[in-house]
Amino acid sequence: MIAENLGKYWHYCRMYGVRSATLLAIRRLRKPRGSPPITVNPLARLPEQPTAVPSSLSGKTVSIVIPTKNAGDDLGLLIRKLRNQEGVPQPEIIVVDSGSTDNTLEIAAREKVKVVHIAPEEFTHSYSRNRGAESAGGEYLLFMVQDALPLTARWLGEMVAALESNNLAAVSCAEYPRSGSDLFYQFLIHDQGERPGLEQDRIMAWDTSCNSYLGLRSNAQLSDITALLRRDVFQSYRYRVDYAEDLDLGIRLIRDGHRLGFLHSTRVLHSHNRPASYFLKRGYVDVRFLVEVFPNFLYPEIAHAGRLYSDICSLHNRICALRQKASALEFPAPLANIFALSCATLAGRDATEPRLASRHDPALDAFLNKLEAGAGASRVVERSMIMPHVMKHFNRFQSWTSEVYDQADESLCNEILSAVEKIFALHAGNHLAYLYLTSLKRREMNLSLVEIDKTLVAGV
Repeated sequence: MIAENLGKYWHYCRMYGVRSATLLAIRRLRKPRGSPPITVNPLARLPEQPTAVPSSLSGKTVSIVIPTKNAGDDLGLLIRKLRNQEGVPQPEIIVVDSGSTDNTLEIAAREKVKVVHIAPEEFTHSYSRNRGAESAGGEYLLFMVQDALPLTARWLGEMVAALESNNLAAVSCAEYPRSGSDLFYQFLIHDQGERPGLEQDRIMAWDTSCNSYLGLRSNAQLSDITALLRRDVFQSYRYRVDYAEDLDLGIRLIRDGHRLGFLHSTRVLHSHNRPASYFLKRGYVDVRFLVEVFPNFLYPEIAHAGRLYSDICSLHNRICALRQKASALEFPAPLANIFALSCATLAGRDATEPRLASRHDPALDAFLNKLEAGAGASRVVERSMIMPHVMKHFNRFQSWTSEVYDQADESLCNEILSAVEKIFALHAGNHLAYLYLTSLKRREMNLSLVEIDKTLVAGV
């Protein structure tokens, strides 16, 4: 164990420098001990759900709050599916609209649902949901997103039954990706919910694993894709933050002794096709949130902005070079060949200047052009800061994809290359947040970092 820890320390010295690696090691020694809940606290299974929703639940009323902004025709389908749920009375449906310019309000009027209007500039994930809850009259509040669809007519009844029969404060359910979702989102759903110990219905509460931020995050899992809460419980807590408002609520609930449920077997249809620039922002904001909410979250301090900028731009250059090399492949191609080409290209030296453009995400290119200007004469030294994290993530993606496919056509190859860029963007965002937080801590903030922060927190 000592040799392993020394090896990690040396590895971090090469990535982040001696000072940063030493500070990180000291903080790790001082932080409270805690293990992930899968090993310390076996996740309890919820009792088997009955074949029909108990008659004792038939009188329970549910108010469903759906924030909307240009929801489109799918909103009508969602409302009809919600009204066709079995075992519970007709739910009250409340749309909280923040300035739709399409047919969203027309559909809401046609379907005779309650509409709460808020100005676009007023929208936050917390504010919109709190406003909807203020207009609700049900004993339960179900918070949804506009692009999720129940998969069965028993979905709502199953969630209510799970909450009532297990004396839970709140319950969420899993996602099933749409047929048109991209490969990377399908992997994310698997990576977050299909690992050993997580592929089951479970009850979550405060335990010793919450001494670690990983344990706390796992035990406080609450998802506003579909989150059902007791009305009286919600009124005591409400949402309060602009990002990850559901996780923040889950943490406060279990800290106060409440129990949460997560239904792996009950699902909604939901997924997104998002560009790499979204994941750049998501990686950045996620770290900012973790540091605020989890006192035990540790991050490496990054003092040299130019080196990080150069590191990010250099790796993205190799990703663009990978796309060029892959375009010369003959399809169908063995999946192993595509992954071997990916690993070899990513691990190579920066092939060319000036930086190559991806042509797939103009927003990401524009942002990296600014980073490249900020890098100046800096070059990647010793070992890349973000490359090991990208490769570790990519290896998980490779393992999962290889279980599903052994040959790739051109379309699948492009999906794999897009996943590479999104994984890169996530870790680039993480490290830019480490840089911002380091500068804030050392009181070395400058206008460039303020501008980066403003860009990356916008619209997430």
